Amino acid sequence: MRARIAVFISSVLLLALVGVGPARASLVLALDLQTMVTRSDHVAVVDVSLVKSDWDAQHEQILTTIDLVVVESWKGTEAAGTHFTVVQPGGTVGDLTQVVHGMTHFVPGERAVVFLSGRADHAHVVGMAQGKRLVRRDASSGRFVVHAPDKAGATFIRTTPASNTSPVFETHVRPIEDLRADVRNLAAKHGTPPTGGTR
Repeated sequence: MRARIAVFISSVLLLALVGVGPARASLVLALDLQTMVTRSDHVAVVDVSLVKSDWDAQHEQILTTIDLVVVESWKGTEAAGTHFTVVQPGGTVGDLTQVVHGMTHFVPGERAVVFLSGRADHAHVVGMAQGKRLVRRDASSGRFVVHAPDKAGATFIRTTPASNTSPVFETHVRPIEDLRADVRNLAAKHGTPPTGGTR
């Protein structure tokens, strides 16, 4: 039976912002789309080609390396076929699994929209679980749609109250062309020209 180690993320800055004490579950600051786009150096549709977990050099923490292949770039200058390498904490080695609540996970063969910061050879997912949204073909319409992010076991909070028109965490499925247009418009407002074509 696999042992599961829960590695809880706590952010002093986040706790100070919301005025609460330490919690037993991961609290992640919910980010709207504009903030996600602004904080990202790259927003792209990618295919997950490789996921590999191993111990770090000190044999203290499991790290997972993910290879992503760009299908279509919405922000950034990467052409289709460019590879991104993401390394993040957590993963499974042998019978031991380390879990970081709020950290998204990747599966080889899936397609997703990702929000990334950093260089292509050492990128980071923006907003933890919020930075990856699965892309699937809708069975009824045949169109590609983007699903809401997986919460990955975290509680998403923000400093302003939620309302019926502005939830803390988006849960609806969107046509991919709608999200593409929104991301490119937001990127253009911040001086980043739209890039990439559809493959």
